[in-house]
Amino acid sequence: MYRGWWVAAGGFVMAFYAWGVGFYGHGFYMIVLGRVTGWPVSMVSSLVAGFWLTNVAASLVLGRVTDRFGARPVVVYGALAMAAGCVALAALEAGFGGARWQFFAVFALMGSAYPGLATMAISAALVPWFKRRLGLALGIALTGASAGGAVMPPLMAWLSIRYGFGSAMTGIGAALILSVLPVALFIVRTPGHQEAARELGAASPTGVRDKPRPAQFLRESRFWFIVSACSLSLGAQVGFLMHQIPLLQGALGLSGAAFAVSVAALSAAAGRFALGALSKRFSLPVMAAGCYLIQAFGLLLLLAEGPPALLFAASAIAGFVIGCIVMLPPLLLVDSFGQHGYGTAYGVTAASMFVMAGLATVASGWLFDATGAYAWPLLGLTGLHALAAVLVLWHGRRQQSREAVQ
Repeated sequence: MYRGWWVAAGGFVMAFYAWGVGFYGHGFYMIVLGRVTGWPVSMVSSLVAGFWLTNVAASLVLGRVTDRFGARPVVVYGALAMAAGCVALAALEAGFGGARWQFFAVFALMGSAYPGLATMAISAALVPWFKRRLGLALGIALTGASAGGAVMPPLMAWLSIRYGFGSAMTGIGAALILSVLPVALFIVRTPGHQEAARELGAASPTGVRDKPRPAQFLRESRFWFIVSACSLSLGAQVGFLMHQIPLLQGALGLSGAAFAVSVAALSAAAGRFALGALSKRFSLPVMAAGCYLIQAFGLLLLLAEGPPALLFAASAIAGFVIGCIVMLPPLLLVDSFGQHGYGTAYGVTAASMFVMAGLATVASGWLFDATGAYAWPLLGLTGLHALAAVLVLWHGRRQQSREAVQ
């Protein structure tokens, strides 16, 4: 079997913990910390936002490291730092009385680890192995995100009830180390020339698009269209997911809200393969705009405040494109600029996305505290998706005009 598929399988394991612990888990952390500390939602949201804001510097640094040394050292760091964050969070909760900066520092540590386990590291590990089937390989690897989202929040809740939050997080940190380090050390590596020849040897366009100078993309407007659309859409998605459990807890209870997270994550698995099936019929910008608008529709449904069945359906609709929105930045970048300097290009894109993710998370918390409801936060997140759809379609039209001229 082509070794690149083993790398995709390793990416599945990385994504399972990146999203299960470092993405979907935050709604659970907000509930636990709010209960232990008595802090308002805006304060706890600000702590969680530290996770995303730390990603800015981490993405830029780890992107350059990936271009120079490959994905392996980045994955090793991601595993060690994320596990250390789990253990430290458990220790702080068990002996609460520390300052707020200590909680912020723990979330910042976990945030610096996230690019080393999530899309940046996974896509950087896969790009050298795949060209024609990069979308399929990313779909397989990032299905681990759906699995992590479906398994981890309910598992965290169950383990915390049975054994306590500290023991639960310590055990999850240990499992992360035992699962991800072997992947980093024995599976993630750069292919040899002959290994990748079958996949990468297909004819491809030549010229500046495939081999730009390292920072050439920074001077091109089409790059910033991609960055802007991806940042707005991911910010809206993260703002929703970070508040999904608090948003639904009143109507569904803690267990029901955690189950709604699982519904969204499982729906994302189906949506990811739907994107792969439709990608040959529609251009990437059109696919991206459709994904943004589908999630916006799901958020609007949550405003209806209907029966539990409607809330679960809305979570499924919003969740259907979670994986697609995560997959689209690598695909849009490779489609527009090729593989050369990919780590740096994605690092800049990820830094912008994480800034927006942190801002959307904090702004949603502030709006909730100011209004006492999640109506205005949901409307704001819907607006971000609508603007992202406009920008990515504009990028698509400019790219078509550019290719027609060439």
